[in-house]
Amino acid sequence: MPKKSDCAARRKVKLIARLSKEVVCEAYGIPHAELLANDRRSIGLAKARQVAMYLSHVIGRLTLNEVAIEYYRDRSTVSHACINVEDSRDSPVIEMQLDFMERRLRDRLEALCEAGLLQPRTEEKGRLTVRNGLE
Repeated sequence: MPKKSDCAARRKVKLIARLSKEVVCEAYGIPHAELLANDRRSIGLAKARQVAMYLSHVIGRLTLNEVAIEYYRDRSTVSHACINVEDSRDSPVIEMQLDFMERRLRDRLEALCEAGLLQPRTEEKGRLTVRNGLE
């Protein structure tokens, strides 16, 4: 039987991934089911999926493996998506879009933390405490 802490960590991963997907679906105006579809014909859907994976990893602080599981993809696919999204930030328009989605996701995560529904991860690094996902 899984430990209680393992179940809580799993729920947190699922919640962060779900919030990332919601933010992207709202921003791009696409249904949630289409975001996860295994459809390679639509470049727009593939880009939106890459952004959602990127947000889950960078803002949500999920590992590449955690993101891969939540998006039903391979770890290398998630890594490729994150690199592509980061490279696309050279475009001022895409930079603005990503900034908007990052703020939306941070706001939602912070609201859940304030409501006591989500605890931010903390890591000790020397004397500094880093609050993962809420920087």
